[in-house]
Amino acid sequence: MKRFSWTALLPVILAFLVPTAAVIALRPGPAALPAADPGPVIRVYRAATHSVTPMPLEDYVAGVVAAEMPANFHMEALKAQAVAARTNAVRILAYPGRATGGADITDDHTRDQAFLSPDDLRRRWGSQFTAKFDRIQQAVRGTAGQILVYGGQPIDATFFSTSNGYTASAQEVWGKNLPYLQSVPSPWDASVAPRFQDTKTVSIKDLAAALHLTAVPATPGGSLIQVLGESPTHRITQLRVGDRVVSGNDFRTALGLNSTSFTWTISGGEVTFRTTGYGHGVGMSQYGAEALARQGKTAKEILQYYYRGTQVVPWSKTLVLAAAKRPNP
Repeated sequence: MKRFSWTALLPVILAFLVPTAAVIALRPGPAALPAADPGPVIRVYRAATHSVTPMPLEDYVAGVVAAEMPANFHMEALKAQAVAARTNAVRILAYPGRATGGADITDDHTRDQAFLSPDDLRRRWGSQFTAKFDRIQQAVRGTAGQILVYGGQPIDATFFSTSNGYTASAQEVWGKNLPYLQSVPSPWDASVAPRFQDTKTVSIKDLAAALHLTAVPATPGGSLIQVLGESPTHRITQLRVGDRVVSGNDFRTALGLNSTSFTWTISGGEVTFRTTGYGHGVGMSQYGAEALARQGKTAKEILQYYYRGTQVVPWSKTLVLAAAKRPNP
């Protein structure tokens, strides 16, 4: 998700805040807005139809939670996901018209957050729609208006599926040193995540094509791929592949690997990769959140574990106006 300068927020505050006769005072703790308050309107670009759909923020949050996390997860994990999704939406609302077609945000999970409408979910869930969507809505209502802040400002609440035992810092993955996106242990993923470890086999020919190699060793053996850099969380940061040096993230993307935490073997013209974890690794591990919820942790405890030094507070005019006066986190 992209970062922004909070000075850009002031021109659009009146455009997306729900009118109210009084300014809500910023209070400590996770107090929520009334369940009936739908929040500001957010315009979502739907890639499949190339259209922009305006909707209340809380409806958008429900669509993100449904798209990003299994509906049968523990309620506290779903609540944590709802707060993270809402936080990201509030940050992104500071970019009026930055998304395609004049929207505030897209449903592209690689750029913003995945989103599914109730109609999308009916097609996906069929006869289970009512039961599953009721759980999603319960999580959203149970956290209505709550966002994560650091230093009084909404954070970049990144999340991913499954860690390799540790989350990664924003610095090691994206080169951004954010105090609330530091590496933390997440050993619980191994016990609950179905894709904690996975394998993928590709031919050397396909690997060379994916990475646009101009030269491949005639007898590659172990010399085809060489690790040049590895992070403290055991994620590969840089490799030499044939005649190219690539980042771990670019390598993972080009080959469609689950993570940058991997080993490999080469045999008979093929490379078999064994990955650990799923996703970029920064922020909240969704399966880690599920494991912590099963242990009795609340959504707030889960969020404050993965996003260190943050607070869960009610989203309000006072919060946004105050944040606009501070430097970007």
